[in-house]
Amino acid sequence: MLAYLVAQQGQLLQMADYAVFDGQSRYLASQLTADNDIVVIAIDDYSLQKMNPVAGRWVWPRTVHAQVIQALQSMDISAVGFDILFAEQDIYRPDADLYFNEVLTQSKGVYFATLEQKLVAGGGVLLKQLPKELGLIKTPLADNKAKGSFILPLALDRRHWQLGSINFNAGFDGVGRYYDVYRELSGWQILSLPARLVSSMKLPIPKQQQILLQWQGSALQPYQTLSYADVYQAVINNDVTYLEQLSGKIVLIGATASGLFDARSTPLNDNLPGVYMLATAVDNLKNETFLTAIDDVSQNLIGIVIIALTCACFICINGFVRQVSYASLVMLTASLLLIIISTSLLTHQVVLFIGSILVVMLFSFLIFSFIYGYLEYRHRQQALAMFGRFLDPQVVYKLLEEDALSPEQLNKKQTLTVLFSDIRNFTQLAENSDAEAVVKLLNQYFNQQVAIIFKHHGTLDKFIGDCVMAFWGAPIQNEPKQDAVAAINTALAMEQQLLLFRQSLPIALQNFDIGIGIHTGECIVGMIGADLRLDYTVIGDTVNLASRIEGLTKNNARILVSEQTKKLTSDVFDFSYQGEHQVKGRQGKVQLYQPRRRK
Repeated sequence: MLAYLVAQQGQLLQMADYAVFDGQSRYLASQLTADNDIVVIAIDDYSLQKMNPVAGRWVWPRTVHAQVIQALQSMDISAVGFDILFAEQDIYRPDADLYFNEVLTQSKGVYFATLEQKLVAGGGVLLKQLPKELGLIKTPLADNKAKGSFILPLALDRRHWQLGSINFNAGFDGVGRYYDVYRELSGWQILSLPARLVSSMKLPIPKQQQILLQWQGSALQPYQTLSYADVYQAVINNDVTYLEQLSGKIVLIGATASGLFDARSTPLNDNLPGVYMLATAVDNLKNETFLTAIDDVSQNLIGIVIIALTCACFICINGFVRQVSYASLVMLTASLLLIIISTSLLTHQVVLFIGSILVVMLFSFLIFSFIYGYLEYRHRQQALAMFGRFLDPQVVYKLLEEDALSPEQLNKKQTLTVLFSDIRNFTQLAENSDAEAVVKLLNQYFNQQVAIIFKHHGTLDKFIGDCVMAFWGAPIQNEPKQDAVAAINTALAMEQQLLLFRQSLPIALQNFDIGIGIHTGECIVGMIGADLRLDYTVIGDTVNLASRIEGLTKNNARILVSEQTKKLTSDVFDFSYQGEHQVKGRQGKVQLYQPRRRK
């Protein structure tokens, strides 16, 4: 969360904010209607071609503009704004400039552009020395030594200077989203051209220095547009019907021709003619439809809450798959809600920048996924290293996914079925064979028997010399009957495998045999041992009785089960009664049975 607040100051998250905002602006612009009172007279490619026989190549003599203004005055227009810099006098056609100024003397509501330039070292003039007609406003904070540089309309008589700035305010990515209400120069202020136009109509303008523009209309031609050549032709032909469509309008005159290089990068269009950006600013100020961003505190609070929810999915939920699933669901839901809410707010001129929230939420998700994924990998490796000795590795992975290997799941008291399998006469066998042969024989035998235990989903407890101990019911939990059936099936499979194994042994070892004892009862199962060595094992009377039953197989049958195990499985196996036997450590006798597969 701290990283989010810090990163908010960087350009990466601002780029994300603007990327989403620009997309939403384009989406909404086509649904919003531009102000019909604003009309653009475009100096387009068509006009440059059409006017060439009349006015020559651009720049046209200013008599052309004078004729248009003179005609528009009779249409009772609200205002005319030139998005053109009349920076130089026409030394080749001074009469044209003279005529232009004469028409301006008889006209009202005509406004012109000025442009503040960047100062170079040692350049500029003192702001207090600039012509008062420029319209600089001196505030109480004004610096009398401040300098500035402006492109002034020197072709116009100062009496006609009704000026406003048209500076393009590009963001760090080169896109213009804001427009000046006024420009601030060391305590000196000058209104922008849109603000000058709107204030001239006695409409209020905001006190803030810039406004965030709300875009309306088509991405290529947002406002009603007339070609300059057609307007000029109507003026020459006195086509009142054509010119009447400009009656009462705010007319903006500017270049849209590709060769005049007045394109601006905006959310609406990467190459939007500057006059349409001017028109958008006028529209926003006139109708108070400019955008207001949610304050930083609320913005950050929303971001922190959503990012915290994503992170909480990892912190508060167990199991990596569930963590990722819930976090993904939270991310998707939050993203959709943010997009819907922010788009809805945008239609009410309120901006909630969500790009940074989405990016940080995604990065948080990826970082937490990596961290918890690595921890899950470590946990799985540790669990596999420990429980791989007791269980089939595939079963270990399944239990991990089910979160069944946590301490609270492992340590418990419950009904289990315990199996002991011991090699008969092993001491005699070991004495008559060399050590290497005995070890090799045991390893071959144990490999086969363990595979059978794992196949029947048993838990290998331990090897006790030549004895194998296994149990059913933990950590894989089933009904006691199901565990007892699995244990007997394991014993029968071990017996069958023993017979096959003996065929591969030398004649001297053909008497290799085993005994298996099985009992079902309540046990304590869990991680038992010392800090340096823990084992997953079972303890209790059930374990002792299963071991004693295995010891009684020598004089009875290869496999013996207790009466408790027999009762649970009597509908699955056939049993032959092997009598009552006294078991060490117990007062009563134990009834034992030999299981057989039911035909």
